Parts: sequence; structure tokens; C-alpha cells
Amino acid sequence: MREIMSMESDERLMICLSDVFTGLERYSIDAQNFWKVHLYYHLSDYQEICRAPWYGSTFISRPYIDLEDKTPSAGYFAKLKQLWQDKDLLIVEGLTSRSGVGNDLFDGARSIKRIICPSRNAYSKLEAIKQVVREYADNRLILTMLGPTAKVLVYDLVQEGYRALDIGHIDSEYEWFQMGTTHKVKLSHKHTAEHNFDQDIEFRDDHAYDSQIVANLAQE
Repeated sequence: MREIMSMESDERLMICLSDVFTGLERYSIDAQNFWKVHLYYHLSDYQEICRAPWYGSTFISRPYIDLEDKTPSAGYFAKLKQLWQDKDLLIVEGLTSRSGVGNDLFDGARSIKRIICPSRNAYSKLEAIKQVVREYADNRLILTMLGPTAKVLVYDLVQEGYRALDIGHIDSEYEWFQMGTTHKVKLSHKHTAEHNFDQDIEFRDDHAYDSQIVANLAQE
């Protein structure tokens, strides 16, 4: 991960960091307090590791809940959806992620296939995940939602010529946006961003979701 964070972006791969180094004014008080503490302890680590001249923003997948002014969020989500509009997708996610289930986040995609991975310690199966991705990627846009493992996975896949994006907690953000909530509500039917223990989840029957699964590495 340190190696990836130190790299320069190019026309194939954009390395992103949290957009918190030049000011926190656009974020909520709770978010500001979190980042003030985080940077107090870790700013020197970023300064040591992150030497590239520029970085993208990881908040592309956090376009709602931490913003003080949430009025632009509808536009942010609309632009994100354009990335996969009329595209064939391969979603690589954890067992409890169920991204897009119960909402219309990916309704504009032409087709969806899913590879289900362990919700915890997915890195231990990184090579197996990459092999299955190669089997099903074809000309698909690969979207990953798999915690820290997603960063390494996307980097490796891009080196092999695939188109891949780590879009992190975009599903939770979209659920909160649709609720109109101003705090991080735990979702009852799938993983919730920053609720890492996945307790008391009741999966909803969803035949469309089930039909999209082409491989399940979480059960092996």
C-alpha cells in the first residue's frame, strides 16, 4: 500500500488521497474533528510516503454524508452514474456488501456480473480473486468494493490492462443520500460503511442480485 501511495498517477491509473490537506471547511463538524485528530497523528506519515506532484480525491466515493453543504450531492451521484451508464459491469465485493441492492445505483448499467469475496481478510485470497476476475472481466468495467484489498486489486488489474475503479463505500453513501439523513444510519439489509462488524444483518431476497453472481469466493 505504501508503494502505491507513493506513485505518480498517469493516463491509466489515478492514485487518490482524502481531500483534507488544504482545508476542512467543506466538511461537517464531525468529519472535521475526525480528520483533525487523524492528521495530528499521521500527517508526517503522509508527508513521508506521498511524494507525487498531485493526487485525485478519494471523496469521489464519499460525495454526501461528510459534506457540510449536501446540496451538490445529487449532481455528484448523477455524474458518477454516467461512468457506468450503458456499460457492462463486473462488481467485486464482499459477501455482505450487496452494492446496489434495494436502490437504483447501477440501474443504468447494461449488464452486471458479480464476484463475491470474503467480507474480512479478503487479501488472503487476492490471487484467487484476480484469477476469477480474469475469467469474467471480458471488456467489462470492474468496480471494486473490498476495503483495503480493493486498492491493491485495482492496481494489479490496471497493470494487466483492465479498466478498474475502487469506489469504496459508494453504496452506503447513496443509501444515506436517498434517506436524506445527516448522520450515518446503520443499514439493516447489508454492510454499512464504518460499521465493520456486520452484525444483525437480514439479507433481503433479491433474484436479480442472485442471478448476477458468477463466483463466490466467500464460501471456499
